[in-house]
Formats: sequence, structure tokens, C-alpha cells
Amino acid sequence: MARKFNIEIEITEDIRKMKVGEMLTIEVEAPAIEKKPRGMLAGIAIEDMTDEQLKRELINANSVLYKAKQRGASDETVAANQARVDAAKAEKEKREGSKVKATATPAADAEFATDAETASEI
Repeated sequence: MARKFNIEIEITEDIRKMKVGEMLTIEVEAPAIEKKPRGMLAGIAIEDMTDEQLKRELINANSVLYKAKQRGASDETVAANQARVDAAKAEKEKREGSKVKATATPAADAEFATDAETASEI
């Protein structure tokens, strides 16, 4: 939405058909400022973020949530910020879980495998 400004100018000299002391009003409409998306880093989806970007997103999301609670923001705002934090935490946990699975190999599991006799001794 564009902003409108009214500018009033008092005439001090004869200007064409205007007399001294008259007021000239000019209406100026400033163009609307394009809003840039805020929130997640540069509009990148959480799934597409690198680990460092995800770490930064989690820090930012927690900060925004904290500030919203401190200033007494509406319940909708706090809920939206909490959802952002939850989404970042869920993605982080998902990635950490997949890293653990990737590091565990069948050869490592076979090293600790027990047969029935050993299992009964334990």
C-alpha cells in the first residue's frame, strides 16, 4: 500500500495565476516498499539448509521466540514462532539420527554379535 503525503506551500511571489498568500496543496504518492521475506534464512526451506545454516536458523528462531514472549506479543505470534523453533529442532534431530545410522555399519554390529551359548552365559 502506497503512502500519500500532502504538501502545502505558501505563495510569496506572483506565480502565474496565483496570488500572494494563497496556499498550494500538492498530493504526492510514494511507491509501496517491496517487503522482503523475513524469518527463515533467505527464504531457504529448512530441508534444503546446510548444517551451519540450520544451526543459525535455530539460534534465530529461539531469539525471535524469546523476544516475542518478552514484549507480550499476541498468542498467534508466539505460536508461529514456537512452530518455527519446533520445525528447526525436528530437522536437526532428523539429521542427527541419520548421521548415527550412517556411521553404524553391519561389520561393526557383527563384531559384537553373540551366539546362543554366549547369550545364555550373559
